[in-house]
Amino acid sequence: MIIETQGLTKVYGNKTACDHINLEVEAGQVYGFLGRNGAGKSTCIKMLLGLIFPTSGGGTVLGKPLGDVTAREKLGYLPELFRYQDWMTGLDLLNFHAQLSRLKNKNEKISRVLQLVGLEGQEKYKVGSYSKGMQQRIGLACALLPDPQLIFLDEPTSALDPIGRKEVRDIIFSLKNEGTTVFLNSHLLSEVEAVCDSVTFIHKGKVVKSSSMEELLRGEISLTLRAKGVSEETLMGEGKQSVERIGEDTFLVVLRDYGEIPVLANRLIAQGATLYELTPRHETLESVFLQLVGEEE
Repeated sequence: MIIETQGLTKVYGNKTACDHINLEVEAGQVYGFLGRNGAGKSTCIKMLLGLIFPTSGGGTVLGKPLGDVTAREKLGYLPELFRYQDWMTGLDLLNFHAQLSRLKNKNEKISRVLQLVGLEGQEKYKVGSYSKGMQQRIGLACALLPDPQLIFLDEPTSALDPIGRKEVRDIIFSLKNEGTTVFLNSHLLSEVEAVCDSVTFIHKGKVVKSSSMEELLRGEISLTLRAKGVSEETLMGEGKQSVERIGEDTFLVVLRDYGEIPVLANRLIAQGATLYELTPRHETLESVFLQLVGEEE
C-alpha cells in the first residue's frame, strides 16, 4: 500500500477533527476522499503529508512513517486555499519551488509542467495578473514539479471552466498512466466519479464508507421502459422482475443482472409490443454521497 493508516486521530482542544481514520490506498490508482465541509478531510491530508502530527494512531506513506522527510521528497501537494506572491512571475515561482525541491534538470522540468497545465507563453506574467483559473494551473504546476510518486490534489478544478476541468481530468489520467498515485479531494462529484478508482467517505471525522468505484455504483439494475401493448403482468414474465408503472406506457423495471436486459427486449418484441425506450438507470456518486453524509448537522 502506498498509504496505510491505523487509528489516525487528531484532537484540537475539545474538538476531534479526525477520529480513528483507517485508510488503505494502493499504488497507481486515483483515490477519492470525500465529505462535507468541516468533515476532517484537510486535517487528515495534512497528517499524511507530515505538516501536522496526529494526536494518536499512525501510518505510512510510500512505506515510510508519517512525517518522514525522505518520503516528502516524492510527494506533490496542491492545497485548496493557496496564495502565492503576487509580484512573482509564474516562472519565478516555479524556479523557487524547484530550488526548494533541489531539482536537477529544473529548466526541463519547468518546461514540462508548463506545457502540461497549459501555461506555456504565460509564465513571464506576474501571478497577481493571473485569472483564478490560471492561478489554479500554476499551483498544479508547482505540485507536479518534483515528478511525485504520490500527489495530493485538494479541489484541483476550483475556479476552472468546463474546458479547464476537462484538461485537469486529462492530466490526472496521464499521471495515472505514468504510475503516479493521485489522492483527490473534490466537491465536484461528477469529476470524482469520472476519474477515481476507489473512494472513501468521511463524516464528522470518521470514515463511513470505503469502496472501489465499481462496487459503490453497482447497486440494483433498474430500467426505464416505454412500450405500447404491455402490462405489468407481461413484464413480470416468470416473476423474476420487479415492475412499477410510472406513466401511461412507462414502467420502472428492476432486474437481477444485465444479462436479462436483451432477454426482456426480445420477449416483448416477440409478443408484438412496440418498444420505444429501454434505458438503464445508474446509481450516481452524488446519490451515494447524499445517502452517506447528506444529513443535516
